[in-house]
Amino acid sequence: MNFYAAQDNAKKKTKYLVLLYVLILIVLTFLSTLVLMLVLPVVTGQSLATNFWQTLFTEQNLPTLLWVGAFVVGGALISSFVKSRHLAKGGAVIAAALGGSKLSPNSSNMNERKALNVVEEMAIASGMPVPEVFVLRQESAINAFAAGQTPQDAVIGLTQGCIDKLSRTQLQGVVGHEFSHILNGDMRLNLRIIMLLHGIEFIALLGRIMTSSRGSSRSSSRSKGKGNGAIVLAGIALRVIGWFGILFGNMLQAAVSRQREFLADASSVQFTRDPDAIAGALKVIGGVTETSRLKNTEVSEVAHLFFGQSFHTRLAFLFATHPPIDMRILRIQPGWNGEFLKPQTVMPVESEPGKDDRANTPFQNLPEPLAMLLGAGVLIDQLTDNSQNALGKLVGKAQDPLEAIALVIAILLCEESDNPQEKTIWKTFLAESSIKGLESMVKEQVELILLINLANRLPLVELAMPALKTLSANQYQDFKQLLHGVMDSDRHQSIFEQSVFQLVTRFLDVHFGLVKAPKVRYKNAKQIAMELQLILSTLAYYGQNSDEANKTSMDLAFKRAVTALGLNHLQRIEIDDSHQNLFRIATEKLLYCSEVLKHQVVSALVVCVEHDGQVNEVEKELVLAIAATMNAPIPRLSL
Repeated sequence: MNFYAAQDNAKKKTKYLVLLYVLILIVLTFLSTLVLMLVLPVVTGQSLATNFWQTLFTEQNLPTLLWVGAFVVGGALISSFVKSRHLAKGGAVIAAALGGSKLSPNSSNMNERKALNVVEEMAIASGMPVPEVFVLRQESAINAFAAGQTPQDAVIGLTQGCIDKLSRTQLQGVVGHEFSHILNGDMRLNLRIIMLLHGIEFIALLGRIMTSSRGSSRSSSRSKGKGNGAIVLAGIALRVIGWFGILFGNMLQAAVSRQREFLADASSVQFTRDPDAIAGALKVIGGVTETSRLKNTEVSEVAHLFFGQSFHTRLAFLFATHPPIDMRILRIQPGWNGEFLKPQTVMPVESEPGKDDRANTPFQNLPEPLAMLLGAGVLIDQLTDNSQNALGKLVGKAQDPLEAIALVIAILLCEESDNPQEKTIWKTFLAESSIKGLESMVKEQVELILLINLANRLPLVELAMPALKTLSANQYQDFKQLLHGVMDSDRHQSIFEQSVFQLVTRFLDVHFGLVKAPKVRYKNAKQIAMELQLILSTLAYYGQNSDEANKTSMDLAFKRAVTALGLNHLQRIEIDDSHQNLFRIATEKLLYCSEVLKHQVVSALVVCVEHDGQVNEVEKELVLAIAATMNAPIPRLSL
């Protein structure tokens, strides 16, 4: 199948469904306003209007009509806002509410290690730091979910059945599917739909309040009795309107979810480069008794977050949040013979260090950490045996919080100098750190990094992220001060150093609650033209040698990029050391772009580095770092 065409088709259908969703909200608001206008005279002590329709839109009643409409809309917005505050706490809160428990990066359980390694692999492949992994231990069905509003607070959730019953390759397909939800903005769309549905419930809530008032104001007065009856009838009408609103809302929510599932399936194939991965997982789900339905978790509100259908419904064509399993398989493998697969047998609880179920993978002869990096698109096959051993040790150390701190610092020190071991400045401030033994840990990791001729070190930083999230708030503040000290030790901050710092702090600041979610400020490339001019000039500069012969190539790369943004009038800037700090400020500003503009900027970055038909490692890592820091990570394998 044409997976790019499938992605475009799913996105177009989603737009139409969301538009229909908005129209239904408008109709519900209008009907609710009419009902309230009908009983308003009774509430104010007047008699019911006999000429209601003739006087509804008169100049005299128009202000009242607008106020009542504003009341309905305001109540729905407040209800949505309250729900949004809960959802804004991050993916970890949602995962915990579902009964998930966080997997330790140091777990020795073989299946858990498999899951952690696959998530790490997919994170590096997608160009974003590794998210936390939660497991629903009480669920034997095969399912998974991604939760959160942004890549910074995203988590991956897996059921125990998913971890135990799927092979490594099949699990890659499932996790790749969930990562596509993160990168395609599906998490944010899903949470917004939950907020809208919660707003619709306000109409039904208002109806319940009005119907419950009949017993609170009994009177022998015939007129008051009629008035109370009218209020109760209006309450019943609002409850019916709210019920139909929730009904249609759930139908549209399910329809949107089904389209996004097709999109995520197609994206998963691009991540794994293997249609059999996700198709195999779907075939296992179709062949087991439990399928993907959860029995011990309340999922009615978040069913659309999952990989597969998580609840049973007799009206699947209306309320199923996921397409039928066989339809999803046929979209990926049109020639499928209809046969399902059996789940793998449960593996031993404890694993031997450096081993997992890679017997049938192309990386079966590689140690586990190196297989994971190679599978994610990091080129390590040209490393010597000593270099591979050193790299394996570094990956292992990234799982410990304090060693992860040392790893990031060591990477920056190796960027600072070709002979970091000879410099004594960093040893002084590390010795003064409150983290005991940090100096010796950094020294050991510097020695390991120097043994490795690895062009792209950014994946090591991304791997350290789960361990860094387990730091205390005070440890994180000390860590940030250490990063500043390392970068300022030579009174010069390189582009790579700034990219690493932004990548680490952008994600961890959100995790530790130090920053709020950024609000959109820029929707047009012209609003950030100067920043784009600097960033694209820098990218063109690092993609070529600085001699005169390559200036023409730099100009061509820059011109193609700005043309893609509709900024043809911009000219390339000659980059020197004075632009280092300006580059940091410019990339920070990109965080406040709209989602559409971010997509345009990322596309322009890719055009810039691909203008000559080849992308070197410096260009690749710089593009990935810029994209990740602006909350728009892109797959490493696509470059």
